[in-house]
Amino acid sequence: MKLHHKIITMPTTVMIIIFIVSMVNIEFHLKETLREQLEQKLRIFATFSLSEVRELINQTSEETLAKALDKSAKNMAKMSSSRITYISGNGDVLADSSIPYQEIKQLDNYLQRLEVRLALENDEGVVYRYSNTLNKNMMYLAIYDKNSNLIVRTSMLADDYQQALQNMRLSFMVIIFSSIIVVFIFGVLAIGLIKKAVNNERALQESRIITRTREITLIQTMTTMLNAANSLDDAAIVLLNIMPKLLPSLSGAIFLLDENSCLNEVSHWGVDWHHDIATMTKNRWLLPEQEPNEARANKYHYTSYNSCVDLIHEGEFIGILQLVSAAKVIEEQYQSLSCNLSPQLSSALVNIQLKDTLRNQAIRDPLTELYNRRFMLEAFEQALNRAERHDGCLAVLMIDLDHFKNFNDTHGHEAGDKVLEMVAEQFKRNLRLEDIACRYGGEEFCIICPDTGLKDAHILAEKLRHCVAEQKVSYQTQKLDRVTLSIGIAIYPNHGQSSNELLQQADKALYNAKAQGRNCTVVTRIKVPYYQG
Repeated sequence: MKLHHKIITMPTTVMIIIFIVSMVNIEFHLKETLREQLEQKLRIFATFSLSEVRELINQTSEETLAKALDKSAKNMAKMSSSRITYISGNGDVLADSSIPYQEIKQLDNYLQRLEVRLALENDEGVVYRYSNTLNKNMMYLAIYDKNSNLIVRTSMLADDYQQALQNMRLSFMVIIFSSIIVVFIFGVLAIGLIKKAVNNERALQESRIITRTREITLIQTMTTMLNAANSLDDAAIVLLNIMPKLLPSLSGAIFLLDENSCLNEVSHWGVDWHHDIATMTKNRWLLPEQEPNEARANKYHYTSYNSCVDLIHEGEFIGILQLVSAAKVIEEQYQSLSCNLSPQLSSALVNIQLKDTLRNQAIRDPLTELYNRRFMLEAFEQALNRAERHDGCLAVLMIDLDHFKNFNDTHGHEAGDKVLEMVAEQFKRNLRLEDIACRYGGEEFCIICPDTGLKDAHILAEKLRHCVAEQKVSYQTQKLDRVTLSIGIAIYPNHGQSSNELLQQADKALYNAKAQGRNCTVVTRIKVPYYQG
């Protein structure tokens, strides 16, 4: 052979050998990769189908389970482009996406199928074989669930990746005859770049999936806890715990409209949230009466470091979700997440407000907004139990407005209602948070004062009596008569051991106060084994 032939032939031969070796190596790895991808895809479909079957078993009666399984198998097959088969632990076919429901019972027992046996032995079986039913090469993956004694088998055509390999061989042959050197150099480079890009993209997608899954889990947890909350205070605790995890780099707050169309803060979180921000938000924000609700719906206001999302429920503006960033930048993903949070927060907070309203209607007197008699009796028993448990004391004040019937007859019931509201307001201003004031009936009130002895109870009664007497009430430009109170006091354990006894003794003291000329405070008189002041 001539030298120039050798110069041409030898490098070409070497390149061909290198190319063939490279092609075989790439084909081997590609085959394994495609096979692993197909197997992983089947595993995902099988796992998802198994979870759906568990729900069907728990929610569906035995009579309709077979049809439900058949429908589930066909739906999953449409979504995944695979064949789905549900098999019982003893090998009977329950449903198959490729076989009509009427023909299922005619199928042979699948217990001898290799993938089924492997699944029963190892909880999972993967087999590549020829299907006599479909007359095609298939890859089968079966997963066995011991709890439901059910096998889910998924399968897909295995010829697809074989065809991909054939196409690759043909392409390589064409390329080798056109430009083997260029193909080799750029092929190696391309494979390296592609592999790196795939790995980077895979890592990015996995990171996104993990982040999104975490967000969905936190949102579901938050929604569940908000729906279980009984008040806005409970909701504030939930938001304070969940929102920093959901939006870790941001601070923020949630505002809700009250009955007077004023924005009130429900909860805030984050080190970058300051009271000044809340004040600015309340001052500058357009309220619904200044801007139609239709124009506010789905409104999103933001700058690079401060964003506000309207909370809308059934087309009505109910509040604001505001976020701030110390880095002066709010990322796009958090802007999108805040918009997605808005409907769920709106619905949950409206439900809590409704619970508050219904609870207040059930336990409060609508005119005076004091507790009603039913709630007082329940709270009385609880306070009495605490006093007994801690060896403490408790005061009961029975209060009646003097000559209130004559007042109503003279000035009318609307003026009387005005007086009742005034008296209730004085109670609210002068009582402690733990004291329980209720409208006992008509113009009669009852106050339960935990941890209050006789001396403190008498001081409180006199304080209330003087405060009410000093009030000047007018109605429709008419000044009304001065209102006075008669008050009876009973103390636990001095004057009784039960709520009924204490109420009776306080009521007797009230009648004694009326008998002594009204506008005074009287303590019940009863012999007791000891006295506690």
